[in-house]
Amino acid sequence: MKRKLNDDDTDPAIVTPATSRLRQVSDNADGTDSPSSVADTPTKRRRGRPPGSTNKNKTLLGDTANSLTLKSPATHLPGTKLFSTPTKPGADVSHEKKEAVVRNADRSARRKSARTLIARTITGGLSDEDDLNEGDTLAHRIWNDDNVEGEELIGTLDDGTEATELVPDTPSKRRPGRPKGARRKRSPTPPQDLPPHEQYFFHNRTGGVRTSNNTLDSVALLNHEEYFDSIRVHVDPHDSEIEFLKDLHSRSFHQWRFEFEEGFNLCLYGWGSKRKLVMDYVQWLHTRCIKSTGKSPPIVIVNGYNSTLNIREILNTVANSLLGPDHSQKLGSQPAEILDFIFSHLSKQAITDPLTLVIHSIDASPLRRQATQVLLAGLASHTSINLLATADTPSFPLLWDSSLREQYNFIFHDSTTFAPFSSEINIVDDVHELLGRSGRRVGGREGVGFVLKSLPEKARDLYRILVSEQLAGMEEALIESDEAEDRPGVQGGVEYRALYQKAVEEFICSNEMNFRTLLKEFHDHQMISSRKDPLGTEILCVPFQKQELEAILEDLVG
Repeated sequence: MKRKLNDDDTDPAIVTPATSRLRQVSDNADGTDSPSSVADTPTKRRRGRPPGSTNKNKTLLGDTANSLTLKSPATHLPGTKLFSTPTKPGADVSHEKKEAVVRNADRSARRKSARTLIARTITGGLSDEDDLNEGDTLAHRIWNDDNVEGEELIGTLDDGTEATELVPDTPSKRRPGRPKGARRKRSPTPPQDLPPHEQYFFHNRTGGVRTSNNTLDSVALLNHEEYFDSIRVHVDPHDSEIEFLKDLHSRSFHQWRFEFEEGFNLCLYGWGSKRKLVMDYVQWLHTRCIKSTGKSPPIVIVNGYNSTLNIREILNTVANSLLGPDHSQKLGSQPAEILDFIFSHLSKQAITDPLTLVIHSIDASPLRRQATQVLLAGLASHTSINLLATADTPSFPLLWDSSLREQYNFIFHDSTTFAPFSSEINIVDDVHELLGRSGRRVGGREGVGFVLKSLPEKARDLYRILVSEQLAGMEEALIESDEAEDRPGVQGGVEYRALYQKAVEEFICSNEMNFRTLLKEFHDHQMISSRKDPLGTEILCVPFQKQELEAILEDLVG
């Protein structure tokens, strides 16, 4: 129902966008300000929608270009925005940049899809078959689209701006060790629903395999000069206590002499070297006999720790001590014959002073054979021979059975001295044997040079070829190990046939027999070693470090 207007009422001024623009144009032409900047006098508004205002925005400010516009709630349609985002004047987002943003979002989705596929492949964590098929189909489709659009990731936009993703750098070799700023990864937390026994095995699971770059080949070799120089400057902080123990044991010299006179033999055992203590007793016995009888007693000292010692040498030394150095009697070729000769000689002649036989380390490896112990026990069983032996290993009683113990007739004395085994152990050779590098006992670079000077020129040329080829092989192996980010001990070598062909090409040898003759010289002086590879090929190598090989090659070339 419409309200009737009075006669004195006038129609309200209706301001529409069209009239506003016409009025602004006319005012600008006259040089006056636009009336849109002047607030209109509010008038009474008719009922209903003004004509021509359908789906139009109401202007809040005079400048329509820079003003914020609102849509009428009554005119809001589905799918349209209620508010529009304000933008800065002159800010124009190009169509190409919008496409770059969309591509970045697509690539992010592709990365997530790729990670999902990889995680499902590795862990195998599949729960629902239907969801899995649908998710895998979508992920594969996105991943395949990425291969087609991959070329669009590199380049520039039309307006000169760079693309959002740059070309990845060439991957470089990672340095050993943890990167800077990297933190130690936390151990995975076990699931909460595991039973107690499963939690035990989870916490005690084996970790990753860790290999060290330190190998025995990288250990510097010890030579005799360095060892003796170190021993000279070394000062044992327990020298006073060791000397006190030695003086304490030396008080038993009279007791030992009495036990010898009663027909017993002595065996000294305990921790530490007893060589110095035994030598002090021998000196004491020698001095006492000279003072009492005026002549020195017969004493034979045997170093059982000598690796080249054998029972024949011991029996020959005892026989020569009894017969004198100028005797012309034939002793025999077998140890048993020499022992019988000693017994016959002692039975024929009356011996006033018994012979004192001192054996250091009777349990050493050269004397551990059963036949050797049987002959020594037979020699010690004679009444004219006094045996003073030392034992250094804890299991030395296992060397003798009941019959041998009865023949030895030992009295055991605990003679712990805590003195170092400086004479009983060959430190340098034992360390080389422990490291598996016993072939380097020729003395390093100096020893090889000394041996090569005594060999013919062809042998030196062959050794030069072997060293140069081995160095070249070690360089190639080192490069391959660096590319694989692994640094194992590089062990070089040259194949037998390859070295023979090199020697023939340089006219060093004419046939394989001459070639093997030259190699035998190197084997005899422990200058080369031979081994078999997994395929059965013979490999020849010089058992020295790379720096030593370079120095040897310089000497050979110079």
